Amino acid sequence: MKLNEININEIEKIQEKIKDIFAKEESEKYFAWYKGNYKKLNYFYDLLEDEKEKSLYVKTIYTKLVGHTNISEEEKQKYLLSREEFDKVLENDSIRKLKSVTRKLKFYNLQKFGYALKLYGARALLDKIVVHNQYSHSKCHIEKDDYVMDGGACWGDTALIFAQKTGEKGKVFTFEFFEDNLNILKENFSLNKNISKKVVLIEKPLYNKSNMVLYLNHACADITTLTEKNNNLQQYETIAIDDFVSENKIEKIDFIKLDVEGNEIAALKGAERILKKYKPKLAIAAYHKYDDYYEIPKFINELSLGYKFYFASYTPAGTDTVIYAK
Repeated sequence: MKLNEININEIEKIQEKIKDIFAKEESEKYFAWYKGNYKKLNYFYDLLEDEKEKSLYVKTIYTKLVGHTNISEEEKQKYLLSREEFDKVLENDSIRKLKSVTRKLKFYNLQKFGYALKLYGARALLDKIVVHNQYSHSKCHIEKDDYVMDGGACWGDTALIFAQKTGEKGKVFTFEFFEDNLNILKENFSLNKNISKKVVLIEKPLYNKSNMVLYLNHACADITTLTEKNNNLQQYETIAIDDFVSENKIEKIDFIKLDVEGNEIAALKGAERILKKYKPKLAIAAYHKYDDYYEIPKFINELSLGYKFYFASYTPAGTDTVIYAK
């Protein structure tokens, strides 16, 4: 299926048959946006050169519209089995509880996957990052000696994995601000001192400008969002990548990963000087806002730096998609 072959009338008929209340609600919300904005989606489609990735992009959009009804049973079972298999690398029965959510983090040994790491994490997230290489594309990935910006550290798993990939001469700058996450992150760093010594932790949220005040909007461990609107909740002072690099006299940036719960565009705008100076490889989460598939590639492309674009999805439902640029 091509993007222009998605039939609105067909979608409406399929939605009438959706039984799952959550899936129905989500598909109807996306469909309401899609009817007024579908032309925007052509922008990224036209930037993609690989036909398989174009097809995956269309499939992802279609899945959002039909409430996951087009996912085959085989795809579902393969995805679920992968997560179940991942639990076989549990180090022991110890767990860590989070204050902001009922989720419990288990203790994993990632040696089986080539990482000399033991850490606390969530099975579903680690399975995507470790087994399926989320934030890594065959044509756009971290290499030895790279200097990496890790936007959205959460519990420190990506920072540690990136640090091992980049080798002895590489370095990772990782950004996290939420106390519940930082407690686990610091414990994970302490458990992996040989690798975490190459990681610099910055306890601030990334944004388009430094020294702005953002307010907590939603707090749920790995899904923590901020807002500019003063809501009298906990506040955080921002940092822009451009300013951080300049103030710390960092001589290069080779790779930027951003998964910052809807503030990806703001963080990219705060890195415009770095993008123009170093043209780092990019791995940007593109599933937090409906406009992500338009706004993210449009901003990058309009810098006229010669970036080529790639696309990957890490769940059958298309809920964890990444736009890559190199």
